[in-house]
Amino acid sequence: MEKLAAALGWPSTVKQLVFRPPNVPFLARLLLDRGASDSLDAPWPDVVLCGEARTSVIARDLKQRSGGRIKVVCLGRPAGDPAQFDLVLTTAQYRLPKAANVVELALPLVVEAPALQPDAGGDMPDLARPVTTVLVGGTAVPERLDGAAATSLARDLLAHQHKTGGTLLVVTSPRTGAEAGEVLARAIPSPHRVHLWRKGEDNPYRRFLALADEVVVTSDSVSMVADALAAGKKVSVYRLPRRATVKDAVVENLFARVYGEAPCPFWLKPAKWLFDAGLIEVRADRPRLFERLVREGRLGWFGAARAEKRFTAPDELDVILPRIQALF
Repeated sequence: MEKLAAALGWPSTVKQLVFRPPNVPFLARLLLDRGASDSLDAPWPDVVLCGEARTSVIARDLKQRSGGRIKVVCLGRPAGDPAQFDLVLTTAQYRLPKAANVVELALPLVVEAPALQPDAGGDMPDLARPVTTVLVGGTAVPERLDGAAATSLARDLLAHQHKTGGTLLVVTSPRTGAEAGEVLARAIPSPHRVHLWRKGEDNPYRRFLALADEVVVTSDSVSMVADALAAGKKVSVYRLPRRATVKDAVVENLFARVYGEAPCPFWLKPAKWLFDAGLIEVRADRPRLFERLVREGRLGWFGAARAEKRFTAPDELDVILPRIQALF
C-alpha cells in the first residue's frame, strides 16, 4: 500500500487500526478497538487504500459515511463480494471471479531490496559461497509449520548445503512460532546463521536477502517469494506439509460449485450469498500462483529442478496507476 501511495504521488496519511480477537471480518466494525486505533473521522480523503479483509470492511464503512465520495482500492482479497469496491488489486491465489473492477497482478507489489553495500556483511565478512538465504514463514492454513515440519526443513536445508557447500542464512518471521524457531536454531549449527524474529529487535531480513546467491522461501508466504524475486535472486519454494480441516474441505467444495458454473445454480444461491457477504471464504491457494511461476521458469520447487532465469516482472504500476486515476 505504501509503495502504491508513493507511486501515485498524492498527499497521503497512514492510519493504524487495531482489532480485538477473533479474526472475523464480518464483525470488523464491532471488533475495531477505536481507542487504540487512529481516528477515522472527517475530513474525508478522496481514496482509501486498504489491505485484506478486516480493513476492507472498515474502508467500505468509511465510503458509506462519506456519502459515497471516497473511492476504495483494496489490495489482496477483500471481505465479501469484490463488486462492493471501486478497484481490487489481487493475485492468483485468491481466485477472485473475473470482473471489470478486479485486476489480477502477477505478484503482490513489493519494496525492492536495497543494493548490496560493500560492508553489508557486517559481522559476516567471510561467508562461504554460495549463500543460501532461507525466509521462514509460519502456519497459514492449510500450510503448517510446527516442530515436526521445522525438523524436516532443517534436515533438508542441511542436505542441500552439503551438496552445494556454502552458508545458510535463515531468518524467521512473526508467524514462525517459538517451537519451530527453536527447532531451527538447535538443528542448524554454526557457521550457518539462524536469526529468530523478536519484536523490537533488529531484523536482518533485507540484509540476508541482499547477501544471497539463492533464496529458499517456505510455501506459506507469497509476499516473501515476491520480495526474493524482486531482489533478482534465484528462488525456490519449500513445500510445507498441508492439513485441511473438514470445514475447509466443505467450503472448498462449495466454492468450486458456486463459481464453477455460470450462472450459479438456484439451489446454491444461499451459499453464494454467504461468500458475497464475507461470512465464509475459501482458503488462499498459494500453490496455484507458485505453479504458474514454475511453468514460466521464474522459480522452482525446492529439491526439484531450479529455475535457470531470473524473474523480470512487468512494471504493473503502469497498469495500476491509470486504473486508479480513472476513478476520478
